[in-house]
Amino acid sequence: MAIDRDPEPGLTLNDNSSNHAPLQDRLATRVPSKGPLHAGSMTDTYTDWKHWEAEQFGQCPRSDSRYFGWCIARANLPTPPNRILEIGFGNGHFLGYCKSQGWSATGIETNASLRDRAHLAGFAILRSMTDLSGEKPFDLIAAFDVLEHVPSDQAEGMLTALRSALSPQGAILLRVPNGDSPFGRPYQHGDRTHVETYGSEKLRQLCASVQLRIIHSGEAPWFAQQGQPRTVKTFLRSLLKRALDRLIGFAYFGYHTDLSPNLFVVVKPIQA
Repeated sequence: MAIDRDPEPGLTLNDNSSNHAPLQDRLATRVPSKGPLHAGSMTDTYTDWKHWEAEQFGQCPRSDSRYFGWCIARANLPTPPNRILEIGFGNGHFLGYCKSQGWSATGIETNASLRDRAHLAGFAILRSMTDLSGEKPFDLIAAFDVLEHVPSDQAEGMLTALRSALSPQGAILLRVPNGDSPFGRPYQHGDRTHVETYGSEKLRQLCASVQLRIIHSGEAPWFAQQGQPRTVKTFLRSLLKRALDRLIGFAYFGYHTDLSPNLFVVVKPIQA
């Protein structure tokens, strides 16, 4: 499946920044760039802005490992994944995590320099989603911070292609800035290449249109979040956030709502 995109930089996976840094610096690390679904290339300036150093390719900090492990556990796979696909691997943090677990991971990335880094690190790489034809099914597909870059009229095609590449018992991990939350706005509007906003119901509707069902929705708890130390302060902040979620949700909607900056979901194929 080819999706035409205007030339902008490549796509990152995760947030390795400190939440104590100024918001502008955090967004420079957190905000995903355009990914493997366009024909453009990443500029050196953008790579510098993302703080992607070649010698750090494939490294996975401890907090990232906790986060990725938590996300994969939400997939409820019958067995550990033997084959994993990542859409837009950026500087290879998730690929590195998969390697540390002894799993076979393939990445899709249009940026040539990042593909070179992945090749030197020993990862299997594909240039675009059109190269998926002929590949064996994947047990797990990760598309972190991707959908917000895809025009709405092409999103169904992208998810259909991922569904076709998935094994019958496999799962897809998706993460987008949380359109249900005012605290997702800095991430959503921190990158001019974001063209779509997704809340939980809009994402559910999109998945259902391509015979996918959401089996989990919600970001990681305090002890498994990226860039967050496992400290008493982090725990107390999580309690405050949970209380605000319930208070604001009750005040405006009459029920609890998730106001996390990111919306993370796990989807699986609807079996006939």
